[in-house]
Amino acid sequence: MRGIQAEEKLTRFPMDLPVQEAGAETPLKLSVIISTYNRRETLLSKCLPSIFDQDLASDQYEVIIIVDGSTDATGAALRELRPACTLRVVEQPNCGLSKSRNTGIAMARGQLVMFVDDDFICHRDVFRLHMEAHTDSEAVVVHGAVYLAKGSPASILSNANESWYERYNSLLSTHGGAIWPDGVFLISNSSTPRSVLLSCGGFDEDLPAMDDFELGLRMWKAGVKFKYLPSAVCYELSVKSWRSFLFNDGDAFGRTAVMLSRKHPDYRVRSPLLSGMGSTVWWRRLLRQIAIQSPITPAYLLTLPIWACERLCRFAEVQKGGLHLLEIGRRLTEFRAAKKECGTWREFDREFCMRLPVLLYHHVGPEDPRTNRSLTVSPTRFERQIRWLARRGFHGICPADWLRWRSQGKALPDKPVLITFDDGYADLAEHALPVLRRYGFGAAVFVVSGQLGGTNAWDEARGSGTHRLLSEEQICHWARNGIEFGSHSRTHSDLTTLSPEELQVEVLGGKSDLECIVQSRIISFAYPYGHHSENVDEAVQEAFDLAFGIDPHERGMNHLRSDPHRMRRTMVQPDDLVMDVACRAIMGYSPLEGLRARLRLRTRLKHAARAVFGESLDS
Repeated sequence: MRGIQAEEKLTRFPMDLPVQEAGAETPLKLSVIISTYNRRETLLSKCLPSIFDQDLASDQYEVIIIVDGSTDATGAALRELRPACTLRVVEQPNCGLSKSRNTGIAMARGQLVMFVDDDFICHRDVFRLHMEAHTDSEAVVVHGAVYLAKGSPASILSNANESWYERYNSLLSTHGGAIWPDGVFLISNSSTPRSVLLSCGGFDEDLPAMDDFELGLRMWKAGVKFKYLPSAVCYELSVKSWRSFLFNDGDAFGRTAVMLSRKHPDYRVRSPLLSGMGSTVWWRRLLRQIAIQSPITPAYLLTLPIWACERLCRFAEVQKGGLHLLEIGRRLTEFRAAKKECGTWREFDREFCMRLPVLLYHHVGPEDPRTNRSLTVSPTRFERQIRWLARRGFHGICPADWLRWRSQGKALPDKPVLITFDDGYADLAEHALPVLRRYGFGAAVFVVSGQLGGTNAWDEARGSGTHRLLSEEQICHWARNGIEFGSHSRTHSDLTTLSPEELQVEVLGGKSDLECIVQSRIISFAYPYGHHSENVDEAVQEAFDLAFGIDPHERGMNHLRSDPHRMRRTMVQPDDLVMDVACRAIMGYSPLEGLRARLRLRTRLKHAARAVFGESLDS
């Protein structure tokens, strides 16, 4: 029978080197790591008996228990145990789960490392099944199934955990493993080759929570594969209190959301907490801001009703209501912790809550009676609109600025606005672009690369008048002076009507033409006529980072969670007042536009009725 090996103190091990212990035995196949804090009874009576009763030979695995600052005599109780397998106990000051797991990884002699929580009950064949799943030559992370243990204390949280595990197992089963980085955690009942854990650097000890998710994200980026093993089953005894879930976990997860977004900028748009900060309606944003900035968290107001629901959780409706209150309180705690991690509200708002209005113009210049009037804005009216925006503190940005904020968190001005022009009319160089630069505004012009220096052939074919288009020399000049250029295809065709080969020519050809002119990468695209389909979307997404439409049903503001290939725009109309532009800049659309359209329709109907019925209509 193997004896217990106790370690009193351990320094932090470098995660790129295995620990060499004096007199170390031949490497084992599996090391099981458990970190525990003040859960002696659960650990001794539930967890460890299931671990020591595995159908795997005792000389093939070891158990390493990290007692992380426990004050309930856990270490002393563990030293009384004499299991058949090797049991090693480490007592250390309370350092957190990440540090404890890294300590276990560094000590491990097993080729595989498996993590088990101190409130887990393992099925007898779990260890064997994990080892058998690592037979491939390729390194993999193996996830087993986790369910709520029968006999768990009835509570709001335990019922919520049961539902969560059902969804978690279903997601893993559907995809055959974790799909990073979109939402599953590298939780307990997972096994990984120790060499992979060491090469990836182990757990990030600076993160207060979600260290398993972050490590999984790094492994996914390194090309490690993930496998789901539904037959390897563990059960969790839900022993955490709702107060700990609400306040302790909420604070840790809120801070971690910010830290993860900074360490992995590509996580920003996937963060369940932060990515939707700018997507809600104004009054919800206002209430959220008040709650986040209040001196005392409003979550305290929910504790009494949650406590009452906990006492009566045997009733389904009460349980549902209590869970809803718990989720609201948890989210408030997370928001407040995230804001605290950022510093001030202004810093938090600028990092995650920005909203971008995109204004669309076509032709800015003298009106031509032969052309579509709805596409022309007079130079005087245009300058008045830009002057109003500048005086109200708006800053004109370029698509690249928005992309850097969205994907990397690069700072934007407090009130950004993106001015865009479709088609690339030459009049812009005389009547629009100089005005923008005079007020320090950037902008984006989407040009038809096959017609540069020519005319608007796509409109001429429909009987419209002729407009000259920007030349290559003009594009180069303005590209050097703060104006960004994007593609509007090569010939302004309706992309939804093209064959796959023609679609590639229009999309990729237009991009290539423009890159040769400006000598830089083109990141944005505007759909001709605003038309797109599944095939068009796929072609555009492969070539561009951002794409803009003109669908009136997709109006509103852009935010962190917005689809970058369905950027919303609001089209400025020839008869727009300053108030219209104000609404478009603040709300992403102008409600006055619809009101005027209804009034015009009413007037036309009235005139038509008078023409039919004459003066009798007014009598």
